[in-house]
Amino acid sequence: MCYLRENGPVAYELDLFAANPRERTDAMLSAGLEWSWRSPSRDWTELSRVSLSAFLADVAAGEILLAGTEPDAPHHILDNVVIKDWIKRFSRLQPSPLVALIGVRSGKQLLYVQQHASDSVNRLLDAWGLDKGSAERRSYARLGPLALESLADRL
Repeated sequence: MCYLRENGPVAYELDLFAANPRERTDAMLSAGLEWSWRSPSRDWTELSRVSLSAFLADVAAGEILLAGTEPDAPHHILDNVVIKDWIKRFSRLQPSPLVALIGVRSGKQLLYVQQHASDSVNRLLDAWGLDKGSAERRSYARLGPLALESLADRL
């Protein structure tokens, strides 16, 4: 399922981590992007091979927010204020280190990317087997409280 809008990021509703979370996460770590996540029990943490088991435990608990950036983004300063600013700029098509965001909440797993994503993001989508052209399309407005802008407001 793809939630489309005229301009700005789109959201894909996927089953990213239910069936093969380790395999999906390995693809993320190999895609050339940097990832950090936050969960109710953990502040922003960089995703790496060392933190993988903690990440998989948080995914299994059912609620995370995962930010993907190009490798040169300043991960050492991540906090809710920084991420909120990145999300707002990302959603307005303004320059932002953010290139992808994954929200797992209320039983839904949503991937937010720009309509014209970077090569690194497109390689990751290919590794996950996401066929953007065949995804069922819905209006972005139907996301309601799960829209990208609402995620930023909750931080």
